[in-house]
Amino acid sequence: MRHGLILMALPFVMTGSLLSSCATAPDPAEVCTAEWIKPRTTRAVDDITKSSSSALKSLRKVGETYAAGKTPGPIQLLLFANSMKSLERQVKNGRGIRDLKTLANTCNDPKIVTDTLTGFMRDQGLPDNMIDFVTRTPAYQSIIADIATTDGTPQS
Repeated sequence: MRHGLILMALPFVMTGSLLSSCATAPDPAEVCTAEWIKPRTTRAVDDITKSSSSALKSLRKVGETYAAGKTPGPIQLLLFANSMKSLERQVKNGRGIRDLKTLANTCNDPKIVTDTLTGFMRDQGLPDNMIDFVTRTPAYQSIIADIATTDGTPQS
């Protein structure tokens, strides 16, 4: 009877020991190569694109209106405000952003996030003045601040 219990518990013990050996953090010097980073940033950008395409369309239209030297109308500004709220939710809770932050923390390189997001906004057709506006928002700034700290202590 005792041997039966031991045999039944053996797979769980083996699985636990295997999982604990896999829980070590990767060494950035070994894994943070361009070949390793690129597919992960691409997957994160794909997630961001899927969840924010309608908000970006509104931002693009407002940016184009301002770039043409015009002032957006009240409906366009209302859509713009709603788009900013939607993007803020995406920035705070979106999977793509979380993946980018994890990648930046793993490689100890916050520029992975800023460069990827700037490239993403350009690829979506946002004019430079709108990209500059977005990068100055508190939500965007909080992403960068979160990456620069781990457990409340600044990284060097």
